[in-house]
Amino acid sequence: MYGAEIVLKNSCQLNLIILEAIDKGLSIVCGSAAPSVLFFLENYGAIKSKSHIENLESFSEGLEKIFGFGSKVIEKKILEVLYSNLQLPQPTEIQDEFEFAKEVEKISNLCEADQLVKREKKN
Repeated sequence: MYGAEIVLKNSCQLNLIILEAIDKGLSIVCGSAAPSVLFFLENYGAIKSKSHIENLESFSEGLEKIFGFGSKVIEKKILEVLYSNLQLPQPTEIQDEFEFAKEVEKISNLCEADQLVKREKKN
């Protein structure tokens, strides 16, 4: 496992974008059941609330409890939405054996690097 807890460490804006991607990704795959999935994850203890997903590993484990291997399909969709919302280049393919929290951290780091480049160009 990749550390005990990966906490969303970036700006509130990035956290909101991640929450939106989770909501949209769940909605694409689960349709109108997305709120029920989030409700279950909250009651299971995988998330603190629908608007505060702090530990991505627990979120991923909760999805796996509900959907088994199908959780990877949902996580991939969430990652695709996240790349799109942040206007970052998507990898050609996310490998089958990936850890959701690590992938979100990679996206977060890409976002930070992109912001630094934009700031340097302004100066």
